[in-house]
Amino acid sequence: MARFSTSITTVVLMAVILIYMCAVFRPEITILSMTPPAPPMEPLPLSPKYQFVEKRLALKPNFTSTAPVSKPSSRMIELYRIQAKQRRAYLKVVLMSLSRNYMFVYNNLAPEVYCPELVRVGTTNDGGKWICSPFRIPIGCTIFSLGLFNEVTFEMELQYILNNRCKIFAYDSNEQATATLDVLKTIRTKAMKATIGSETDTSRQSYTIEDLMNMESVNNIEIFKIDIEGSEFAVVPAFLKKHKPAQILIEIHGTPAEMVTLLNDISRQGYWLYSHEINGAWHNLCEFSFIHEKAFERYGATPMAKYLDIV
Repeated sequence: MARFSTSITTVVLMAVILIYMCAVFRPEITILSMTPPAPPMEPLPLSPKYQFVEKRLALKPNFTSTAPVSKPSSRMIELYRIQAKQRRAYLKVVLMSLSRNYMFVYNNLAPEVYCPELVRVGTTNDGGKWICSPFRIPIGCTIFSLGLFNEVTFEMELQYILNNRCKIFAYDSNEQATATLDVLKTIRTKAMKATIGSETDTSRQSYTIEDLMNMESVNNIEIFKIDIEGSEFAVVPAFLKKHKPAQILIEIHGTPAEMVTLLNDISRQGYWLYSHEINGAWHNLCEFSFIHEKAFERYGATPMAKYLDIV
């Protein structure tokens, strides 16, 4: 009986302690919640003075190099090659079953091509992009940036690396802050309010990518950055059937099956994956970086094993 009484006392004491902790340390307990806090939905107005990127741009690093281009070893390529069959099989299952489990997508992703100078350009937080050997981007190239949301550190640092030797055309469905537009003017970037769609409707400021190219007399795009909040499914496959940018930096928003379908469509147009980055807050978002096979030599890339051409 005494032992039973002691057990009750212990349980009651533990409950009191737990209630006290919930009341006093509620913020700390909330942080340990399994559900991550939602990221802010609206960015702060651009303030270059307080940006880490702005501080980097004030430096004068030497981007010249005489080092030989690195190559993956033959044994590394061989291992990637023999694993590709399994990667393709799992991704095909996602397509056939319409699975909503992102594990089968993300766990099976790996670079298809080796980039010797894989670097992140722009903020190290959401908004920066992984790009292959930006130091090799040709002089006088054209860069298309679809989707800004007042986050232009990628454009800023890319032009810093390039010494403003390329022209950027930037588009977003919303008006950008004055501070953002002022910065873009200093880095050879022409910005325009435009919604990207499968058809052009000027009354709604909606345009196809091809019509935007025609408006600016652009024939070729070297770097194609796109983050258009789900509209990529409607516009990217058709666009790539006619145009082949050297590199594509794209954020895909969708279910696992939708993701794999678009990855397959991109792969079928001659593109090889060299980087991916899962969004830490929302797992239905993921950044992908591709290079076209005709641009391998220009950027020093080495093919390893292709598997995203699933069907």
